[in-house]
Amino acid sequence: MAKQAAAQTFGSILDRAPADVEKPKPAPIGSYKTTIVGQPRFDKSSKKQTEFVEFTHKLISAMDDVDEDELKAYLGDRKITEVTMKNTYYLTEASLWRLKEFLEHCGVDLDSMDSLREGIEATPGAEVGIFVNHEPAQDGESFFARINKTFVAE
Repeated sequence: MAKQAAAQTFGSILDRAPADVEKPKPAPIGSYKTTIVGQPRFDKSSKKQTEFVEFTHKLISAMDDVDEDELKAYLGDRKITEVTMKNTYYLTEASLWRLKEFLEHCGVDLDSMDSLREGIEATPGAEVGIFVNHEPAQDGESFFARINKTFVAE
């Protein structure tokens, strides 16, 4: 029982053998059905101080264009519904259309809203499709999964 309690402590992750630590694989490329969880986060980028809003997507299911073997390898012992991904929209004149399009993909009726902020507040619980691609990390040696675009989930 004491061992089980130790496994749940914050520092217990450091008790793992170095040979058991591997670089995580990125989520496979393809389309997923997701739901927006929690409230969106508003913040500023660290480099240019550009304001943004960030949404958290909880994966519900993978669509036909996701390789099943890669998905099984990525998930390991986890269920797909245990995976979340972040999606960021910068709040600039040139990119505001992307946020508007995302809200529409979430099923938000923008015609009945007075502002985009009101639309953002309506997103928790919304279902939306995402397409994930792989982008190189800054180190040039690894890749990470990123939400490339969104679409209406059917």
